[in-house]
Amino acid sequence: MGRRLLLLLAGLLWSLGGWAADDLCLEQEQVLFACHTGKRLVSVCASRELSESAGYLQLRYGQPEAVELAWPEASFPRLHVSQGELFYRGKAGRYLRFTMDRTRFVVFSVKDRDSGLVIEQDRAVISKQLCQGRPTLHLQGLPLPVSELLAVSSR
Repeated sequence: MGRRLLLLLAGLLWSLGGWAADDLCLEQEQVLFACHTGKRLVSVCASRELSESAGYLQLRYGQPEAVELAWPEASFPRLHVSQGELFYRGKAGRYLRFTMDRTRFVVFSVKDRDSGLVIEQDRAVISKQLCQGRPTLHLQGLPLPVSELLAVSSR
């Protein structure tokens, strides 16, 4: 399914009332991460049944009426996703990394510190958006490949 079709379907589902108020996940999905970054929402949505051999998870970014990114596409449920630990402002935290060609989207959370979304292109940070308020967070024990330790700059 192409990305445009997926975004069109996401918009249609929202218009039919399928979106929750504080995230971009459908009612039948579990919310692994969700927060407001100003005018946009960042959400990581997963199927209710998520295991090493079944289910999916997806990063969604935008507004309920206009989802700008939904990745990976449903046909590649976990091929482009990894998880790991990170350091941010001297504290340890967790992250999920979604890779799309040369672009990486890193959703991160550090307890009692910041959470947010870092966007990298060719390994250079092009955007860092911090959550406003406390995020919805369920990143422990996910059946995903573990990646290297990351350090996120506080700038």
